Amino acid sequence: MKFLKNLNMAVILLAVITTICFSPCFSMATEQNLVVISAMPVILPDPALAMDWYDLQVLYNLYSPLVYPTPEGTIRPHLAESWEPVDGKLDHWRFKLREGVKFHDGSELTSEDVEFSMNRFIEMKQGFSSILGKVTANAIDDYMIDFTLDKPNAIFPETLTLFFPLNKDLVLENIEDGKYGEFGDYGENWLLTHDAGSGPYVMARHEMGESMDAIRFTEYFLGWEDWEANEEPIERLKFIMETETSTLMMMLKNRQLHLEADGGFSRQVFKEIMESETLNLNQAFPQVITVWMNTKLPPTDDVHFRKAILYAYDYEAILGEYEPFGARETGIYPSTLPGYIKIPPQPRKQNLEKAKEELSLSKYNPADVKVVFHYCGGLEFEQEICLQLQADLSKLGINVEIVGPPWAQYEAECGNAETTPNLTIFRFPLNYISADSFIYFMYHPDNVGGIYAAHWYEDEDLGNLIGQTRETFDFEERHELYQQIQEKIAAQVLAFYPYEIPALFTSQSYLIGPKETFPVVGPTINMHNWRINLKTGK
Repeated sequence: MKFLKNLNMAVILLAVITTICFSPCFSMATEQNLVVISAMPVILPDPALAMDWYDLQVLYNLYSPLVYPTPEGTIRPHLAESWEPVDGKLDHWRFKLREGVKFHDGSELTSEDVEFSMNRFIEMKQGFSSILGKVTANAIDDYMIDFTLDKPNAIFPETLTLFFPLNKDLVLENIEDGKYGEFGDYGENWLLTHDAGSGPYVMARHEMGESMDAIRFTEYFLGWEDWEANEEPIERLKFIMETETSTLMMMLKNRQLHLEADGGFSRQVFKEIMESETLNLNQAFPQVITVWMNTKLPPTDDVHFRKAILYAYDYEAILGEYEPFGARETGIYPSTLPGYIKIPPQPRKQNLEKAKEELSLSKYNPADVKVVFHYCGGLEFEQEICLQLQADLSKLGINVEIVGPPWAQYEAECGNAETTPNLTIFRFPLNYISADSFIYFMYHPDNVGGIYAAHWYEDEDLGNLIGQTRETFDFEERHELYQQIQEKIAAQVLAFYPYEIPALFTSQSYLIGPKETFPVVGPTINMHNWRINLKTGK
């Protein structure tokens, strides 16, 4: 059996090498049945390390989650066929696995792999693991597995769209020295440039910080059914790490880029794309544009100063420009989710008189302070918001310094409260199907800090209330709690929210899809969800 497994892996590796090294070079990338996907500033393809939407878009291609989101906003079976709380207890869940799922080396996925992967995920304490809490996995038999939680969690199955089981044997064959005892580094170094998944594509090559190649896994358990005439499965993927707008637009026009999967263009660029006869603009998951205010750093450590910023911003100046692309007013989480409530100021209007009133109540003199506002370099829509606020606050005598560092620096500086600027901006989509994706991950005291919670506000009572939502199985009761939580968060003015907008992905017209659009990050860019028409692409 071991020989057969290694033989299958050897065959796959030979196919990878042949594809990369010996494919003829054509003038048109589509003639190679290759799709180039852009706007990945960095990729962490290890399921235990993955932390943002770029990683998730890659993971949904290389790996398979235990359960899968639905376009309607629920979850459906995937690697797991069914699940239920044991004896009705929300801290003990049992999952029945699908039989016959193959890893990329040809071996079958079993509950032993799931047990290993979950225990690895929790022990490494990185990526999205904090969302799940403390979980212990125990394989009951080959296809039945139990998860025991440290706390009741009514939405535990929903969080498992972020859990991607690995091939246990393959990982253990490639461990190096590390801090995890008998498991060494848990395969962390090897998994940066290899995969151990069961997804629709197999990693072929990963040059960290540059690009990642993958080829189609023909034995993917969901199959590769035919679509319409001339619409074929995509054989090769290439994720490139390019975020410069002018470069991306040139590549799109020259058909060197087939799918721009970041959506960070300015409105002028989106208008150009909409007018193009060869490019499609696709609306995907909702995302809330959020400007965090660092509550630990002067002058944004003062709640009245934060309120002055909240009311001074001219929301309508930019919101109206993005309405043709689906933008609308928003609050703490997407307005389409159950339990959403409006928070001040809604309707979104600038109120300079109110801003001056709040400023007079703060402990800071505008002439004596400076507000530092950082955005991710290269994202023009973020820069637009920075410039608008700079102009608005100048009317109050407040100086705003704007800086657009590259992603790596931007992420690193949010690692502690002292180096996090007064204001940082980020687009927040749903990572899993629940308001918990925003509430717990961004506002619970256990998760404060970093890009996703750069407000640095910690409150035990708020944490307890958030924890109570996870213990509440009744759907309506849980969303009543979410409404209370939103009111508490809004009272502290931890951020302001310029607008909500669908993720906008640009694709070549001969790239067909997505077949399904999901309200969360990741599955829409699972390229099993797309096809390519090589005939029209020539």
